[in-house]
Amino acid sequence: MDETSTRTLNVTANQANVMETDVIALMDADEMVFYHAIRTDLDALQRVPQQHVIDNILNFSKSLR
Repeated sequence: MDETSTRTLNVTANQANVMETDVIALMDADEMVFYHAIRTDLDALQRVPQQHVIDNILNFSKSLR
């Protein structure tokens, strides 16, 4: 019979208080390698929309009500 286990996740209630250094301190070696492999791709996904784009999205959502 195979033995299985579940990893314990360290989750905080307020994600705004979690600093990147805190998260990195909790990672094991495999997670660290994976994080560094995809970090530049994740950074490329971040966008700062222009104000008119935000206004258009808000106006559209209000029109659906």
